[in-house]
Amino acid sequence: MTQPDLCCPSCQQLLTLEAKTLRCPNNHCYDQAKQGYFNLLLSNMKRSKQPGDNAEMVIARKKFLDTGIYQPISDALNTLSERIQTSFNETHSQEFNVLDIGCGEGYYTDRLHQALSKSERTTKLIGLDISKEATKYAAKRNKNITWIVASGADVPVLPNSQNLITCLFTRLMPEGMANALSKDGTAIVISTGRNHLMEMREVLYSEVKDQVMDPETSLTSHFQKTSKERVTFTHTLDSSEQIMDLLAMTPHQWRAPEGGRLKLQTIHSLTITVDVNITLFKHAQARL
Repeated sequence: MTQPDLCCPSCQQLLTLEAKTLRCPNNHCYDQAKQGYFNLLLSNMKRSKQPGDNAEMVIARKKFLDTGIYQPISDALNTLSERIQTSFNETHSQEFNVLDIGCGEGYYTDRLHQALSKSERTTKLIGLDISKEATKYAAKRNKNITWIVASGADVPVLPNSQNLITCLFTRLMPEGMANALSKDGTAIVISTGRNHLMEMREVLYSEVKDQVMDPETSLTSHFQKTSKERVTFTHTLDSSEQIMDLLAMTPHQWRAPEGGRLKLQTIHSLTITVDVNITLFKHAQARL
């Protein structure tokens, strides 16, 4: 593991990696867990005892993503990121720093690291999630990524140190992102489109509501959109287990009425529409 650009959540000083311990000049220490991650989420930063996804959701997401069904989303992210990396390497001599906020169990983060590692220039990648359960699984995927438990609202990295920030299907924290992203850096946000999982939603709800997330609205105070593209495809889930794993990794697991969830359990084959938007942002004051 290379030296990450992390700062102490207690005093905001630079953390230095010594063996398996992160230490700041004020001697605040954070030991690496046996699974390979660092917990930088202080008790006073938590709104609940165990914030973020629980073990059941994490396991279901890992099982589903490991099937490769969502790989086209990952491939699109990697292609854009490699393009940004190439442009960065042409104009900068330093390492390319990447932060994945809301990394979950690490599927997309791991594949992104593999894609960016093709470059001869060193890439340092940090995977951040508020869920300790998710980060435990993520840390098992790739030992060359720095995995941390932390909040996206108060990202424990050096100010403006990250050249690329990725946020996939997660709540957006504009101030945390703006503080972490370099002044000429890029943020990639992947969000659900209008038709995403429409077939599953039609089973779960008697009335399907429009649930499109507009990241531009959330980020307008700190960022400006530079481009947007769409990834959409269909796939047939051929088992009840796959269908329920998909449900468990979405907000519909706790949002949908019990009757809808029970109805979904009786279905053994379901063709789903995957519809996501990929939006790129720069700092609001950046010159386009």
